[in-house]
Amino acid sequence: MNFRTQSGLGIAYRSRGQGRSMVLLHPVGLCGAFWDPVVAELEKEFRLITPDARGHGRSDVPAQAFGLDELADDVAELIRAVGQAPTIVVGCSMGGMTAQAISVRAPDLLAGVVIANTAHRRNDDGRAVMEQRAQAALKGMPTVLKTTLSRWFDADLQLLRPELVMQARDWLLEADPVVHCWSWRAIRDLNYATQLEVMRRPAMAIAGLRDQSTPVSAMKDLAATIPGCDYREMDTGHLAPLEQPAQFAALLRSFANRVYAA
Repeated sequence: MNFRTQSGLGIAYRSRGQGRSMVLLHPVGLCGAFWDPVVAELEKEFRLITPDARGHGRSDVPAQAFGLDELADDVAELIRAVGQAPTIVVGCSMGGMTAQAISVRAPDLLAGVVIANTAHRRNDDGRAVMEQRAQAALKGMPTVLKTTLSRWFDADLQLLRPELVMQARDWLLEADPVVHCWSWRAIRDLNYATQLEVMRRPAMAIAGLRDQSTPVSAMKDLAATIPGCDYREMDTGHLAPLEQPAQFAALLRSFANRVYAA
């Protein structure tokens, strides 16, 4: 399905299942299909909406650079149209940053938020690293494969679960390098720490114990910033929902049942 935003961009999304809704937001360079294993675990209990971020997957490529606020506004428009607000928004990596932006910009749309494998602030060193990744993307997606996949999957998992690595590889190779550059610059400018301190929605933060991109310390810092945030850990790398979809889905189920029962 395709939703046309006020900006004129078409945002592709899929909706599966029935019941109270969740909106699931994917990492940089990937697409809504990233969530398929989690959706399969939950679709008998919830309605799962999985959009492709602007410029990703089957969504339209914008004519100019964008930030996290624009990514959040796209999702907010989608939720208002088809998302059964208030809904639970779940994001992994860049999707988790977008979920933070929605929490700040459109809190009325949220029943709760789940943020996985991502930080909420960036220092000067971090911004420099993100800019390096942005510039590397402009050389073409094949040039960033090795470093990206090595951050996402440790050596042991690459040997034990090569199918996961190949799926992520295929998604990355389909990505637009200019959009990938713009996405890293959006990620570079992440800073929602002050706004999250006053958030008044149920929240859960999920860290990967083997995450090489977002260390546990950053996830604990995020969880401590959000009042009443439920902090959980999984024995995964950076893409926790892809590595352990059943466990991730179980955490979502427990969170959603609490939120929607309130």
